[in-house]
Amino acid sequence: MRIAYLILAHAHPQQLARLLARLQAPQVRCYLHIDANTPSAVHAEIVAAADRVASPDRVRFIARRPCRWGGYSLVAATLDLLHAARADGFDWAILLSGQDYPLVSHAALCERLATPGVAGWIDLHSAAEFDVGYRWQRWHPEGLHGSLAGKCWQRLQRAAQACGWQRRLPHPLQEIRAGSQWWMLSSAAVDTVLAQCVHYPAVPAFFRHTLVPDEMMFQTLLWHSPLREQLSGDPLRLIDWTPGAWSPRTLGLDDLPQLRRSAALFARKFAPDGLLAAALDEQLGIDLTVCKPRP
Repeated sequence: MRIAYLILAHAHPQQLARLLARLQAPQVRCYLHIDANTPSAVHAEIVAAADRVASPDRVRFIARRPCRWGGYSLVAATLDLLHAARADGFDWAILLSGQDYPLVSHAALCERLATPGVAGWIDLHSAAEFDVGYRWQRWHPEGLHGSLAGKCWQRLQRAAQACGWQRRLPHPLQEIRAGSQWWMLSSAAVDTVLAQCVHYPAVPAFFRHTLVPDEMMFQTLLWHSPLREQLSGDPLRLIDWTPGAWSPRTLGLDDLPQLRRSAALFARKFAPDGLLAAALDEQLGIDLTVCKPRP
């Protein structure tokens, strides 16, 4: 089974190297996007660390974009990763962050991916389950995120909404589906997403001015595709969200029993110290020596 790991990262060279080492297996390639906001020295460390654990034909760094939380730049970087992997060919594409880590062996992962009739594992929450109306019913230019001008712009739009105005979904979208940014998609599902972006350019243009589109666009495109009935709404990720938090809790050694019991294939987010990752590998009988140079 050909697997393409698409990795979005911005820091922690040694942690990323451990992840790359752990993912190495026959017919596996890793595609990395390193945020252009990452300092050049850190980027150089990441490239050097990756070279220590994997051969160049197994790891490919793509052109860097400056990324901003909540912005379309993260969607654009993900699409860049998909195009790069598609050029080489794969059966499954798995989106990870640099602070993710697998909970199962490569063989167990492949067995799960081979489940008949499933074209993807991706969160597909409805508005009743995950209300993200504020993210798309108003304009959210990425360049204004967090600025005084952006806050004033949002106040004006809230006032307009109170009078009955809101943005409308472009054709062919009927509703928004949303959920975790992290997914596993078959080649057929990826082809569908990329084709829809070409056939309906108004859709990516619409999401370009939404808030956190990386948690909406892929879900919504696949929901409006012929593959809808072949999608599992379980992304098979263990992520611990503290109520009201803007980012998931960092997992520690105390979480090891929960991770081992979990039916998920990946978890996040892991601390850069590598202690939890090492404990998981030990229980799985996996021995990694990340810092040892390749022969």
